[in-house]
Amino acid sequence: MIVFFVIVILVALALQWYSLRNAGDRRNIRYECKPSVRACEPGDEFLVFSNVSNLGLRPSPAIRIEEHFPKNLEVLEAEQFNVKRITKEHRIYYSTVVIRGHQQVKRYLRASISRRGEYCFSYADFHAGDFLGFREFDYRMDNDSRIVVYPARLENAGFLQTFTDAVDEIARKKQLLEDPISVCGYRDYTGREPMRQISWMQSAVRNSLIVRQFDPAWEQSVTIALDTQLHGDFDLYVERQELCFSIARTVCEQLEKRRIGYRLVTNAIITGEISAFSSSGGMGGSFGKILYALGAARNGCICSVEELMHTVGTGAVRSEMIVLISTCSDGRVERALGKVRKITRGRILTLFADRLLQNAEKQAHAEGRSDA
Repeated sequence: MIVFFVIVILVALALQWYSLRNAGDRRNIRYECKPSVRACEPGDEFLVFSNVSNLGLRPSPAIRIEEHFPKNLEVLEAEQFNVKRITKEHRIYYSTVVIRGHQQVKRYLRASISRRGEYCFSYADFHAGDFLGFREFDYRMDNDSRIVVYPARLENAGFLQTFTDAVDEIARKKQLLEDPISVCGYRDYTGREPMRQISWMQSAVRNSLIVRQFDPAWEQSVTIALDTQLHGDFDLYVERQELCFSIARTVCEQLEKRRIGYRLVTNAIITGEISAFSSSGGMGGSFGKILYALGAARNGCICSVEELMHTVGTGAVRSEMIVLISTCSDGRVERALGKVRKITRGRILTLFADRLLQNAEKQAHAEGRSDA
């Protein structure tokens, strides 16, 4: 009997020595966590894939994993994960895995995010225990996968009615596209161009359909200035700024649907300087880049509204219309607009977030009174 206990103790010590050595060796453990899409609309469902791999020959010990997901992540299904905990910056999910040699464990959860922004699926804390449970080895596995949530599309058609009417007028006239001065060349017809772009004279000469190519500076008939500088009450700044991103997204989308070329210029924090984007309309790849930039932009601004409008004014001399989107109007905004009016010939429209919020409150109040 004594010999049996001695053998059991020796085996346990051997297993403990082996498990200690194995638990402390993390060289063959790999971790990757990433969303199934690069960008999405607010509230759209997507998958978050979480994979843990063992590149070595020996099986891993039991590993407890604490994964740090974005706090705004709304988890809809997480059967392969255990308890969750929410901190100031993260939503933490726990799971336990044992991985055989050369094996990968794949888990996923179904989630959505309703708020605009760029979100990072960052590090995970790993805790590997020994055979007897006397010791635990802790280490961190870094990760940097991101998803961008676009600004929400505005459904308030009344607020944008003035803008919509002006855009419809530009779409009807098509003055820039018909101006022969804007033609910079010709190319073969591909079937995607509108019929009005066909040059019948050149087509007759070459015995095939030929379309006119226009100078991009002339095609950009609308310039959008998105100002994210603080104006007015600081307590309302973030809410109004988020609304400005939604207004910009909606304005761009309306231009895209009408195939009207435009230029978006903004002092939002996207790069280290004033950012500018161009699109010829039609919901193409340029619009996708604009949506991504609006979603990834951080709150705040990189320069004043005066600097922004100076850039807009010098680059929008030929624009039919300039649209300024800002949180609200104050002296700085009015002075910046005054300078632009002196150097451009286009119509200037202003869309302020505070007015949209006021209109929404009035409408809600009126509906409440009618219900009563």
